[in-house]
Amino acid sequence: MTSITSESTVSPRVGSPVLEVDRLVKDYPIRAGLLRREVGRVSAVADISFSVHKGKTLSLVGESGCGKTTTGRCILRLIEPTSGEVRFAGTDVMKASGKELRALRRSMQIVYQDPYASLNPRLTVGSILADPLKVHGRWHDGGSERICRLLERVGLDPKHVNRYPHEFSGGQRQRIGIARALTLDPDLIVLDEPVSALDVSIRAGVVNLLEELQVELDLAYVFIAHDLGVVRHVSDEVAVMYLGKIVEIGPSDAVYDHASHPYTQALLSAVPVPDPKVERERRRILLEGDVPSPVDPPSGCRFRTRCWKAQQICAEEEPALIDRGQGHPVACHFADEALPVS
Repeated sequence: MTSITSESTVSPRVGSPVLEVDRLVKDYPIRAGLLRREVGRVSAVADISFSVHKGKTLSLVGESGCGKTTTGRCILRLIEPTSGEVRFAGTDVMKASGKELRALRRSMQIVYQDPYASLNPRLTVGSILADPLKVHGRWHDGGSERICRLLERVGLDPKHVNRYPHEFSGGQRQRIGIARALTLDPDLIVLDEPVSALDVSIRAGVVNLLEELQVELDLAYVFIAHDLGVVRHVSDEVAVMYLGKIVEIGPSDAVYDHASHPYTQALLSAVPVPDPKVERERRRILLEGDVPSPVDPPSGCRFRTRCWKAQQICAEEEPALIDRGQGHPVACHFADEALPVS
């Protein structure tokens, strides 16, 4: 493993993944009674693995509550995983001490979902962007000039450096959040639904900005979203999550054009198609029932209670996430591209 110090930065080896997640698990204890004894556990993230290379985007998609945001925060150790490994540029993030983690976070940043809640309303934009530079001892190396360049790079006027967050629109605030993530020259950015809280009319501008920055700076993205239309536009790989598990993962075109897990098919059937004729004729998949409780997930395949293909084996044996002839891994005993019979 790569060793680091509190004053060093970590750089990925050429050709190696910048991020490797192996068998990541995050459980939350359920406590009850006067003594707050543990009476159960909620499985938010259940044994998932993936990797991301520099200059590439892996998207985590799925319904609310499937574990996407928890995964992103475990990667950065904003919350502590229960088990598993997260390696950044060969360094074991889970074993990093406080000083080592501080150095790692120069290269690993996050953009939050809500641009209204993620910026301190009591600080000016200049102060918000200056904080990371001061904390990591880089303010005296042209800090004020760097802030102006960052604001200009994300499409904001550097003259507004002394304004407060409430003086900006939602889209402008998210651009400030992106600028803050860039202050320390990161290699990896976790984007936690960065456009879901924005008006449709300004989403494209923010997405295009993220793509431009990725090309220019060779950034790796973990893009968390539930809007599959946006995800296809930005992703190199897509991982579909359901109830804490990855049920299908592969190159973006393979997952979108040859979706083989019933859950992926259902999600894609809900994405609007711009061609009115195709939209009228295509078949929608309406899932029955509610998402099971993560406190007591179904035995075997977690999706079986809502799946039209479910058979006895689905309740008895959890399907492995493997390539079953589709060209990419799918966790389904009956994976294929066929849609349900109407």
